Amino acid sequence: MRRAVPVVVLACAVAGGVSGCRVGGDDTRAAAQVTKSASACTGAIRWGRVSEERTLTAVSRVVTVRKDDGDVRLSPLRVRELVPRVETSGAGPSTERVLASLDKRLGDAFEVARPGRSSAAVEHVDVADFLGASGRFVSAWGVRAVEATFTADCGGTTPVYGSVSTWYGSSGASLRCGVDPAEHGNKEQWVTEAYTLACGDGS
Repeated sequence: MRRAVPVVVLACAVAGGVSGCRVGGDDTRAAAQVTKSASACTGAIRWGRVSEERTLTAVSRVVTVRKDDGDVRLSPLRVRELVPRVETSGAGPSTERVLASLDKRLGDAFEVARPGRSSAAVEHVDVADFLGASGRFVSAWGVRAVEATFTADCGGTTPVYGSVSTWYGSSGASLRCGVDPAEHGNKEQWVTEAYTLACGDGS
């Protein structure tokens, strides 16, 4: 994907009610094969704690740009990988049913990723037009991580407890070393982490 870099610091996010511009990544609904379960549990699913946090997944190397360089390729180097999983205390509802219920609980425009679709799916080479810009730049990629717990009524006297770890959406940021995003209005943790990893002082 080719994009222009008209400002020094630009952080963009999609999904989750955070407004902003898009700097690459796939903001379509997450689609993947769903792991089926033979469980006959069809009782109610009740959600406990459900948390969402935009999380850094990859950062490019720092690229030194001169004013006449024009298009520059920035490739993702993975920081962490999120792999969807559902765990239960016993035979419970199918993975498909649990994740479909979580989609409803989140009430967002995006479906959470199903097993088999890791966060690496949103990583891509970023081609930026730096014509007229100069300095040391870095790109970052992220997703919205989801952690949740639930209870399922599957008959009998013992409920089934479970947890879900998954992700959805995608985010991108273009940062300039020497211009701390937190000091220029962007205090999102994943952006700060990317800046510190790529541009921060070592020890």
